[in-house]
Amino acid sequence: MATAAYEKLPVPGYTQGASFTDPEILYSYAGFTQKGVTVAGGQGILPAGTVLGQKTADKKYYVYDNAGSGGVATARGVLRRAVDTGAAGAGDQLANIVIAGILKNSLVSGADSAALTDLGATVDSVRGTFKF
Repeated sequence: MATAAYEKLPVPGYTQGASFTDPEILYSYAGFTQKGVTVAGGQGILPAGTVLGQKTADKKYYVYDNAGSGGVATARGVLRRAVDTGAAGAGDQLANIVIAGILKNSLVSGADSAALTDLGATVDSVRGTFKF
Protein backbone atom coordinates (compact mmCIF):
# COMPACT_ATOMS: atom_id res chain seq x y z
CA MET A 1 0.00 0.00 0.00
CA ALA A 2 1.19 3.51 -0.70
CA THR A 3 1.86 5.90 2.13
CA ALA A 4 -0.40 8.86 2.78
CA ALA A 5 1.11 12.29 2.12
CA TYR A 6 0.13 15.27 4.25
CA GLU A 7 0.89 18.96 3.88
CA LYS A 8 1.85 18.93 7.56
CA LEU A 9 2.26 16.28 10.21
CA PRO A 10 -1.06 15.67 11.96
CA VAL A 11 0.63 15.93 15.38
CA PRO A 12 2.45 18.92 16.85
CA GLY A 13 6.20 19.08 17.21
CA TYR A 14 7.19 19.39 13.58
CA THR A 15 7.68 22.32 11.23
CA GLN A 16 4.34 23.47 9.91
CA GLY A 17 4.05 23.43 6.15
CA ALA A 18 6.72 20.77 5.74
CA SER A 19 5.52 17.70 3.89
CA PHE A 20 5.28 14.48 5.87
CA THR A 21 4.82 10.89 4.76
CA ASP A 22 2.85 8.77 7.21
CA PRO A 23 4.65 5.42 7.39
CA GLU A 24 2.66 2.23 6.96
CA ILE A 25 4.02 -0.33 9.41
CA LEU A 26 2.17 -3.27 7.86
CA TYR A 27 4.29 -5.44 5.58
CA SER A 28 1.15 -7.32 4.53
CA TYR A 29 -2.57 -6.99 5.16
CA ALA A 30 -2.94 -10.78 5.19
CA GLY A 31 -3.97 -12.03 8.62
CA PHE A 32 -3.39 -8.82 10.55
CA THR A 33 -5.52 -7.89 13.57
CA GLN A 34 -5.76 -4.51 15.22
CA LYS A 35 -7.82 -3.09 18.05
CA GLY A 36 -8.67 0.31 19.42
CA VAL A 37 -7.09 1.23 22.74
CA THR A 38 -6.68 4.16 25.12
CA VAL A 39 -3.10 5.45 25.23
CA ALA A 40 -2.31 7.28 28.46
CA GLY A 41 -1.59 10.99 28.15
CA GLY A 42 1.70 12.65 29.04
CA GLN A 43 4.06 10.43 27.03
CA GLY A 44 4.83 12.89 24.25
CA ILE A 45 4.74 11.97 20.57
CA LEU A 46 4.74 8.21 20.05
CA PRO A 47 5.78 7.22 16.51
CA ALA A 48 4.10 4.46 14.54
CA GLY A 49 5.71 1.13 15.41
CA THR A 50 6.16 1.80 19.14
CA VAL A 51 5.72 -1.34 21.24
CA LEU A 52 3.11 -0.80 23.98
CA GLY A 53 2.24 -2.48 27.27
CA GLN A 54 -0.98 -2.23 29.28
CA LYS A 55 -0.97 -1.08 32.89
CA THR A 56 -3.08 -3.39 35.01
CA ALA A 57 -4.28 -0.63 37.36
CA ASP A 58 -5.94 1.66 34.79
CA LYS A 59 -6.06 -0.60 31.68
CA LYS A 60 -4.42 2.16 29.58
CA TYR A 61 -1.54 1.58 27.22
CA TYR A 62 1.96 2.93 27.84
CA VAL A 63 5.31 2.61 26.09
CA TYR A 64 6.61 -0.91 26.76
CA ASP A 65 9.38 -1.04 29.38
CA ASN A 66 10.83 -4.46 30.20
CA ALA A 67 12.19 -3.09 33.49
CA GLY A 68 8.86 -1.47 34.39
CA SER A 69 6.15 -2.67 36.72
CA GLY A 70 2.38 -2.75 36.88
CA GLY A 71 1.92 -4.43 33.49
CA VAL A 72 4.04 -2.24 31.19
CA ALA A 73 6.79 -4.90 31.31
CA THR A 74 4.62 -7.13 29.11
CA ALA A 75 4.37 -6.18 25.44
CA ARG A 76 0.76 -6.20 24.19
CA GLY A 77 0.95 -4.75 20.69
CA VAL A 78 2.48 -2.27 18.26
CA LEU A 79 1.13 1.24 17.63
CA ARG A 80 -0.34 1.46 14.11
CA ARG A 81 -0.12 5.26 13.62
CA ALA A 82 1.73 8.07 15.37
CA VAL A 83 -0.11 9.65 18.28
CA ASP A 84 0.59 12.79 20.31
CA THR A 85 -0.16 12.10 23.96
CA GLY A 86 1.00 15.57 25.02
CA ALA A 87 3.01 16.64 28.02
CA ALA A 88 2.51 15.60 31.65
CA GLY A 89 -1.10 16.01 32.70
CA ALA A 90 -2.47 15.82 29.15
CA GLY A 91 -5.58 13.84 28.35
CA ASP A 92 -5.65 10.29 27.08
CA GLN A 93 -5.72 9.53 23.35
CA LEU A 94 -7.45 6.84 21.32
CA ALA A 95 -5.28 4.80 18.96
CA ASN A 96 -5.07 1.48 17.14
CA ILE A 97 -2.53 -1.19 17.94
CA VAL A 98 -1.63 -4.21 15.85
CA ILE A 99 -1.94 -7.37 17.94
CA ALA A 100 -1.17 -9.88 15.17
CA GLY A 101 0.31 -9.61 11.70
CA ILE A 102 3.43 -9.02 9.65
CA LEU A 103 5.09 -5.62 10.15
CA LYS A 104 8.09 -3.86 8.65
CA ASN A 105 10.82 -4.59 11.18
CA SER A 106 12.65 -1.31 10.48
CA LEU A 107 9.61 0.62 11.78
CA VAL A 108 9.11 -1.36 15.00
CA SER A 109 10.77 0.35 17.98
CA GLY A 110 11.29 -0.88 21.51
CA ALA A 111 11.09 -4.62 20.77
CA ASP A 112 13.71 -6.43 22.83
CA SER A 113 13.96 -10.21 23.22
CA ALA A 114 11.43 -10.18 26.08
CA ALA A 115 8.93 -8.28 23.90
CA LEU A 116 9.41 -10.84 21.13
CA THR A 117 8.59 -13.59 23.63
CA ASP A 118 5.56 -11.70 25.01
CA LEU A 119 4.13 -11.19 21.53
CA GLY A 120 5.18 -14.60 20.20
CA ALA A 121 7.03 -12.72 17.47
CA THR A 122 9.80 -13.67 15.08
CA VAL A 123 12.07 -11.37 13.11
CA ASP A 124 13.12 -12.25 9.56
CA SER A 125 16.18 -10.13 8.82
CA VAL A 126 16.28 -11.25 5.17
CA ARG A 127 12.78 -9.98 4.41
CA GLY A 128 12.88 -7.27 7.07
CA THR A 129 9.71 -8.48 8.77
CA PHE A 130 8.40 -8.65 12.31
CA LYS A 131 5.75 -11.39 12.46
CA PHE A 132 3.46 -12.19 15.40
